[in-house]
Amino acid sequence: MGFVCNHLHLRSEDPDNAAKFYVDNFGAVIAQSRPLSTTVSHTLELNGQPLLTVSGEAEGENAVPGSTEPRFGLDHFGFETDDIQAAFQQFQSTGANIICEPWTMPSGSQVMFVEAPDKVSLEIIQRPA
Repeated sequence: MGFVCNHLHLRSEDPDNAAKFYVDNFGAVIAQSRPLSTTVSHTLELNGQPLLTVSGEAEGENAVPGSTEPRFGLDHFGFETDDIQAAFQQFQSTGANIICEPWTMPSGSQVMFVEAPDKVSLEIIQRPA
């Protein structure tokens, strides 16, 4: 039996705006949009691969707000880049909330953290050459 990652599902107060964030900042593509109960569901791909599904609050759900505070369970998810300074400038130009500006870890990797819509914490990492 084998597994592959199918998607991450983000519940959003504004699924159109959340999907746009990943399109504008990562070059993701909205591969599909469809109605989902009383909301919409967007399926996003990055470089031709499944990235995530973003949907709003469906009828009968009572979603709780997200948080960028460290927590048990899913704390953040990460993206790797080959140019963290360009990524930093891209996020600044789109008005994204930078949680932590780029810094170098003892391993030589450079990391930064960005807040995506709905208080989703994203790590951006550039590994040393």
